[in-house]
Amino acid sequence: MHTQHTRTPYASAALIVLVCVMVDVALHRLFSWTFDFDYFDNGLPQSVFVRNGTFPLAAVAGFLLMFGFLAAIFLRVRPSLGKLPLPAGQCFFMPIALIMFFGVLESAFVFPTPLRAEIITGVADALPYLLLGLLLDRFVRPMDGLRQGPAVEIAPWWSMLWVALFYVGGRYVVSYPVLHIASGYIARPAGTLIWTVACGLSVGAFHWLAGSAFPAATPLQKALRVAATLGIFWLMVQLFYALISAVSVADLVIRGAADTVYLAAGIYSLEALLRRSKPSA
Repeated sequence: MHTQHTRTPYASAALIVLVCVMVDVALHRLFSWTFDFDYFDNGLPQSVFVRNGTFPLAAVAGFLLMFGFLAAIFLRVRPSLGKLPLPAGQCFFMPIALIMFFGVLESAFVFPTPLRAEIITGVADALPYLLLGLLLDRFVRPMDGLRQGPAVEIAPWWSMLWVALFYVGGRYVVSYPVLHIASGYIARPAGTLIWTVACGLSVGAFHWLAGSAFPAATPLQKALRVAATLGIFWLMVQLFYALISAVSVADLVIRGAADTVYLAAGIYSLEALLRRSKPSA
């Protein structure tokens, strides 16, 4: 008797995550030939992973964690994303790719490292997330119980600006002058401002395009769920610096946690405003 085995969405997603990690590593190897800069000799003390030769393993583990986390979240919210005007993978992973790009680029305004090298490296880091969205969209289908998601309405386009305003405001009112996170706030003010606005718009774009798919009964629930997703991913992006250089882990955690609070505040206030403005049934 022959029994047909069906692969679960999570098994297929795990294979796709592995492929995207391999592509990420390959792109870094390929693009490293296009600039004359050694990340392991960047003027900062080397991390313990670099010194003992385990950085490649630590980096792959970090990539697996980051890609796997986002893939799992995407599979949970995808049924609702499928009701939006853009393909689900684009709604979710285009903003993520931008966040990844600007997460890498921040180093050029903090330490600073060469801008050209960071742009190329940022592209190498961002492209695999676009690939992840395309592959999950194409080859992974929701399980029967998750095919029909709740009806959702995409947030207005200006929600991106609203969330970005809270992010930029939080950075300039609290993170830079009060928490004193490592930044180019004083030494490179123009570049830091441009980067902060661009990063804020990227996280705002995630809420605009994908935030509506996160189920929530109240504005607070929506804020916590969307901000937690972005915050955990953003913290992993920040902590990747510690795999390369012996930088302050406390600073990385503080900046990641503070950014998450700003996002939660922006999303909460936005959702409360949108719900109040809806006509009563």
